[in-house]
Parts: sequence; structure tokens; C-alpha cells
Amino acid sequence: MSLKNNLLYNFILLIFLYILSFSNKINAESISVWGEFHPPLNGSPDDKDPGYMIEILQYILEKNGHTLEYILGPRSRGARMVEAGEINCLVNAKRKSHHYLEFPDEPWGYHAATLFALPDSTFKYENIAQIKKMSLGVIAGERYDNGPLDLYIEEKSRNVLFLYGYAAMEQQVNTVLKKRVDLVVSCPLLMRGQLKSMEMPLEALKTVGEVKPFVGMYLACGKDQPRAKNIVELINKEIPIMRASGKLQSILDKYGQIDWAQLHQSLKEAYYLY
Repeated sequence: MSLKNNLLYNFILLIFLYILSFSNKINAESISVWGEFHPPLNGSPDDKDPGYMIEILQYILEKNGHTLEYILGPRSRGARMVEAGEINCLVNAKRKSHHYLEFPDEPWGYHAATLFALPDSTFKYENIAQIKKMSLGVIAGERYDNGPLDLYIEEKSRNVLFLYGYAAMEQQVNTVLKKRVDLVVSCPLLMRGQLKSMEMPLEALKTVGEVKPFVGMYLACGKDQPRAKNIVELINKEIPIMRASGKLQSILDKYGQIDWAQLHQSLKEAYYLY
């Protein structure tokens, strides 16, 4: 190839690469996601550890040329804004509560109102009447089962210890370790994250019963938004790839979490709906 033809070839190649780069910038989108403060799922947007749901989504978006705008606020408000098309997606959405959203194939974890006690406890939950005979640590303002447990907590029994603020979960762990209460109620996912942040082994507390069964927690998006629908499709495509490459587990490890795949499959086989 002559020098002249070689220069022409290189010039055409540069033009092509520029057009391709420009095209990618045009197709790149900023995806807005709303979440209520629930570490380790999602924390503060300014934190170096913003939560595993946020990190998973950010990885998927950046891999596909998009950017993430993460906004923190009350979940009820975020759900209304996603439904109205003002926000693209919602963190920690639930199929039953947010049926008007578009959901990916898999949740990114499960919530269950679960009782925790010291490893040597002989307590085994069967009904609310048992709890009333025990001392229980709860986070003020939380709803756990939308049923008998919440009704009992609302009675403000002397056997219920209310804990407040951002450090409430850490206080829960400490109160049961110091034997100030017999039981605390939380979610296995959240408790794993809390013990990890306190650099404590998972065996520091044990589960002694579920008050409410497992419910999937999703990253869901607006149904009537083409942009949001594309994100759900990306999630369905990328999660198996992240799982196979080990990237998914590396993010979960950072927050002391386990892959939801096995639980998700077992619940599907048991005909769980959510």
C-alpha cells in the first residue's frame, strides 16, 4: 500500500471511530433511581459504599454506556414518582406493593421478619403469644409483618425495647449480646450486613423463627417508560453474566451478603408469588 493510500486509510478509520464514539454518547443515558435509606441494600449516594443494589446497578449501567443518578428519599414518594414517569427506577420494590412497576426476572435479595437470639437460646418461635413473654428489641417506626407482631409492638408493652436512629440496628445487636433483651426482630439480609460492618461472625446470633415469610426485594422500573424497560432487559441479560464471572459475588462479599440464586429457586419451586 502506498504512503498516500495508507494515510487515506488511517484518515477514514479515524473518522469511523469518531462517528462510533459520538454515536455511543448519543445513545448513553442517565438513569435516575430512587431509594429509601436501607443499608446494606442502598445507603447514602455520597458514601464510598452506597449499598450492593446500587453497586450492581451502577456496574450494569456503566458497562452499557449509561450513568446512574441515585436519589435518596422516602420509598412511598419514590414509588409515586416512578409511576408518574418522573424517576426511572425504584430500589427495594416488592411485587405485591408495587405491582404497577416493571420487574426483572430475579429479586436482588429477600426480606423476612426474623427473630434473632444468642446462640445458646432455646427459644423457638411458634406464635405471638410466646413473644409476649420475652423481652424484644425493635427499631422504632419499622413495620415487620403488617400483622400481629406490629399490633403487639404498637401496644408499647414494657417488654418491648424501642431503638432509634441510624445506629438502631447496631444497638439491636448489642442489646441482645449484652442480654438486655431476649430477642430482636430484623431481616437476615440486613442482619448479615450489620454483623459484617461490626466485624462480627454470622454465628454471633442465631435465627429462632420467622414471623413473616420471605418476600423478594427488586430493582424495578416504570412500566410505560421505554428507557426504564430497556434497563430491566439489561438487568436480565447482565445478572447471569456477572454471576458466571464472579463479579456479582465480589460485590455481595463487600457487604457480607450471599447470592440469592439458591433461595430464589427454592421459593419458586414452593410456589411463592413474591
